[in-house]
Amino acid sequence: MPAIFNHFWIMFIVVTVANGLIWKSRSKKYIVQNPELQEGYDSLIKGWLIYGNIPWVVMGVGMLTGLTKNMVEFFNPREMNPIVMIFFLVIIIEWTLSFYWIFFNGGAEKLVKHPGLFTQTQKGNEKLETIKIKLLCVAGIIGGIVGIVMMWKMNIPIDTFGQ
Repeated sequence: MPAIFNHFWIMFIVVTVANGLIWKSRSKKYIVQNPELQEGYDSLIKGWLIYGNIPWVVMGVGMLTGLTKNMVEFFNPREMNPIVMIFFLVIIIEWTLSFYWIFFNGGAEKLVKHPGLFTQTQKGNEKLETIKIKLLCVAGIIGGIVGIVMMWKMNIPIDTFGQ
């Protein structure tokens, strides 16, 4: 397997950071209009950068320490590799916390109040945008669950991809 695939997790971190920087850039026009939003944007972007990168750091630890032979192991959880199990556990915990935050802790409303990542809120559409964010959360989690179930059922032979 090409060496680039053994460091693919770095690309995931770069993309997550790039998305955070784009959100920060988009937030500037909203902060100019309402400086009180600064603290909310800062906390959202900080949360995105921290929590969004935890799975990729776990993947990187597995790759750098040799706990995984290659990235394909992350597509075959049936092998029960401990670092792959931790990777999926982290993702499931993050989904659970995200669902709770979006639905029960005001997360959807906070995202609507701080547009630029998920919404481009217009005044008067806050309720509709909140519903869209909640639906996007549910759709994302369902899609992720389907993906994980497929990975468990496929049983990809890791040796097929070379070492």
